[in-house]
Amino acid sequence: MKRDQMTIAGTVLALATLILISLPGGTAAKSAEGEGGLGPQSVQAIGVKKVLMVAVRFSDVTPTVPLDVLRQKVVERFNAYVAEQSYGLASIQADFRGYVLLPDPIAHYKISPYNFQVDRSRIRKLIENTMTAIEKETDFAAYDHLLIIPAVQTTPGKGYGMICYCANPGMLSGVTKRYVPRYETLRSAGGKEFKGGVFVATENAHIGMLAHDYFHALAGIDGGKRLVPCLYDYERQSDSSAGLPSFEHHTTYMGPWDIMSQHFVKRSEPPPGISSFTKIRLGWIQAGQVRIAKPGETLFAVLSPLSRGGECLAVKIPLGSGKYYLIENRQPIGYDRVLPDSGILILEVDPEAAEGYGTVEVKDAGGVSGFAQAPYILEVDKRSLFKDWWNNIAVIPLWKQNEDIAVLVTHPDRSEGAIRAARAIQALLNRNAASDQAVLRGAIEAFKGGDFEKGLAIATGQSKAP
Repeated sequence: MKRDQMTIAGTVLALATLILISLPGGTAAKSAEGEGGLGPQSVQAIGVKKVLMVAVRFSDVTPTVPLDVLRQKVVERFNAYVAEQSYGLASIQADFRGYVLLPDPIAHYKISPYNFQVDRSRIRKLIENTMTAIEKETDFAAYDHLLIIPAVQTTPGKGYGMICYCANPGMLSGVTKRYVPRYETLRSAGGKEFKGGVFVATENAHIGMLAHDYFHALAGIDGGKRLVPCLYDYERQSDSSAGLPSFEHHTTYMGPWDIMSQHFVKRSEPPPGISSFTKIRLGWIQAGQVRIAKPGETLFAVLSPLSRGGECLAVKIPLGSGKYYLIENRQPIGYDRVLPDSGILILEVDPEAAEGYGTVEVKDAGGVSGFAQAPYILEVDKRSLFKDWWNNIAVIPLWKQNEDIAVLVTHPDRSEGAIRAARAIQALLNRNAASDQAVLRGAIEAFKGGDFEKGLAIATGQSKAP
């Protein structure tokens, strides 16, 4: 970076730091989501987790993936994803074993691809038969989680039937509105027990699928719900009349903007990252990294890219209904390189919703199929402003400096002036001239003081900087 660029960048970021408005927020792990805290956060998703990984085969099926290739995926690539998404707060210590032969043909274990139609007794059989096969040389109490890998190429309804799922807590206790998730106790034939998280992924499961179901087990349970829920539509996923399950059909709440909704954008590419909601639930974003803005108040913040980490990663706006908005900055960095667009993403969270029924919904800026233009960006008129008149909220993406993006939460009736001023400031930044430093400083000072008209006048040369 040139010296002039560094000077301008330093000016912008220094001013941004001065004008952050931080309202009191809760720091307790179980703080109420509607009272300025972050809501429930996992207390078991940080640190090194010991995961027993067992590749199992069936008497009538030949594995198609070499064991060393499978090991590289579920041990190295999977752990790399977890480490990056957690900002280095979590990792996996794997004990990989295989191939372990199970006693029965695959037909005795095969399950439905539809969540609501899964035979839980077959899941228990798969897990407990696997435990029995290795119980003589295994102390199951030494592990936090268990991954079972059926060695069979699987697509919905074929092979094993379902490519990937979380059994514990999850499929073993059910996934309908009536179920209460819990950790079931699994037992080998010799009486050895395992009560930890269990997830199942066939040999061709994508890394995004592995991580999706691992995060269910990793986060745990709070208040009768999984802390990290599925963010796709359960009813549509289990609607067999619509054909086999597909992302296009059931990821209607937020598309690819979290692997808890859509596991990958393209099967040939790595998975995208997870949203601020899921990172908060896992305890990977803490209270000091989230700014709180109540409806009707004004807040200015500079958001670091969610995929990179930083001092400010989200803005939360509690709503009177118990719901809240989360605002985050998604940029093509790390795993988020595969996302279809970048900018300010706005999520509406309903913590009371049953899992699979709209816990999180993206407020889609572009209205394009598949949430392909979901983020808000300053440069495009129809994507430069989010308004919620009912709650007296306007969210405006402001200027971008490298990958950081400033954002304003204010009154809807002040939005037009703020957008004009922000675009003028962005133009100065784009020009990148050292001679603009004083003008830039004055325009930002006026903007942060809430005088958008003055900020516009200074940035466009119609008024001198103070």
